[in-house]
Amino acid sequence: MGKRAWTAKVSGMALIRGKTARTLITFCVAVSVAWAPVSVARADSGGASPGDQPAHKIKQPDQESGGIVPGQPKPKVKPKKKASKKKATKKKSSKKKTVPKKPTLAPPTVTAAFPVWGVTWTYGDADMRFGAGRSGHIHQGQDVADAEGTPIVAPKAGEVSWTSFQDEGAGYYLVLRGTDNRDYVFMHLQKGSLKVRIGSIVKAGQRLASMGNTGHSTGPHLHFEIWLGGWYEKGGHAIDPLPQLKAWQKLPRRT
Repeated sequence: MGKRAWTAKVSGMALIRGKTARTLITFCVAVSVAWAPVSVARADSGGASPGDQPAHKIKQPDQESGGIVPGQPKPKVKPKKKASKKKATKKKSSKKKTVPKKPTLAPPTVTAAFPVWGVTWTYGDADMRFGAGRSGHIHQGQDVADAEGTPIVAPKAGEVSWTSFQDEGAGYYLVLRGTDNRDYVFMHLQKGSLKVRIGSIVKAGQRLASMGNTGHSTGPHLHFEIWLGGWYEKGGHAIDPLPQLKAWQKLPRRT
């Protein structure tokens, strides 16, 4: 056999052997993959060069992690409170609502009053009138009879100018100088009933004392006098008080 023939023969055998070897390797690999896939996978991946290996992807923290390092437990997030379905109620004001009060009319100013604040009073008979005769003098006033203790009030505003006691005459009495420059005299007042003193300023209708039976008296009554020009002063004189008393008795009474 020549040199060329041997070479060809060797090449042919090598080719046959190469095919056989590839066939055998393919068969072995197939069997190996069927029986041990994990091993193959590990063997395949283990031999990859650094350039052939896939790049490791770094997982970015999601929005809920808040930048927490991977592997650390996430903080507990408190659930948001649900909006209450109840309607908001207005807070009650601590201040009470002030109801405007209805304006009240002030009582009219009393400018004059009937001096006896009773209901059963009487002027009596003629002997109780102004000018009636008395032993040694004339009656200078008007008597008004009522129960003892009946309130006696100021008929006009003024100042108390005199208070005293006369055992055989006027008993306990007082004199009021009115703002109208008249003097009003009250006699036979109840003992200890005076509500004023000399110098007291009083209003019309203000209580002065109580009806009594002191001094020279035959029963509870008020002896009332009106003087012009001053009480027992030079030029002064008493006038009949009955017309003035009748005018005052028509005025509204105090309740």
